[in-house]
Amino acid sequence: MSIYIIDDNSNELIKDDLDLLNKDPSINGDKANSLLNEFKLSRVDYCRLFLKKYGIDYIAEYFISKGLDFRIISHPYETHTCFEKADLLEAWDPLNVIKALYFEYSLDGSLYAVVVPETGCFINTSRLKEVLNLQGDGFLKKTLSLPQYMKHGTCSPFVTYNDVGKKATKVKKIIFDLETLKIKKKENSIDDFSFGTDHRFSMQMNYYHCYKMLNKLYPDIICKKNVLKLSFREKFIRTKGRIKISYDFESINYKTAKFINSIHGYGDVSIINDYVDELDIPEILVKNGRVLDMKLNEQLNYK
Repeated sequence: MSIYIIDDNSNELIKDDLDLLNKDPSINGDKANSLLNEFKLSRVDYCRLFLKKYGIDYIAEYFISKGLDFRIISHPYETHTCFEKADLLEAWDPLNVIKALYFEYSLDGSLYAVVVPETGCFINTSRLKEVLNLQGDGFLKKTLSLPQYMKHGTCSPFVTYNDVGKKATKVKKIIFDLETLKIKKKENSIDDFSFGTDHRFSMQMNYYHCYKMLNKLYPDIICKKNVLKLSFREKFIRTKGRIKISYDFESINYKTAKFINSIHGYGDVSIINDYVDELDIPEILVKNGRVLDMKLNEQLNYK
């Protein structure tokens, strides 16, 4: 991978997209797989190459004005899920890879997004409807219609005024998780976000600072709520001085997921991960606004 940062004292090293493809060892065919390569670009060149074409040059403006760190990373392979990206980022904790999930409300086609770390659990759409206080007997389902400059696998919270303006939008709310915001503000961690439409690039910044920036730009759209709920079943067995505890998490909050991740690798540990992402789940057939197979809908939990 290669790191791109803004340095207004730098010379013009990369003139255009073609030059970028030739010089970056992560994407020119060499498949460089470390963070050792660094490119310094002026603010003008940085925005021209990465941000302006997606209408999100406001990111550079905000982070520079606040003196906050952010950077863009190129990857040797296209990524589609948080787990893939965590592996490419030299075994990053998936909790530092942020996913933006867009849902469509069946009654009016409006879009709602959840921006959360990859905890491994899917979003419970029935509970999300309650959090959003959506009225009526409609349901939230996987959307095929995304904001401008996004694809499935590169979805992000970085919307434009064309996505949320009065004339264009279906995007009603973008929600960040309240507990995660509090903890990541204190941790001051660097988190990885998708952006744009190129699966080979991602953007890194702190989750809390991302929220603050977007909330300032779109205060009616960007909000914080307790999205990640802790819900599980526990089985405790004590036999002849030995204790066996098993958990089945339906959903998990950030604090608990962080604790679980911290104890992986200690003792005799077996870890199995199917790496299935919400976006991989097949579409549920809908007719006249009603889900045809409600039992399947409940099992998948992704309406």
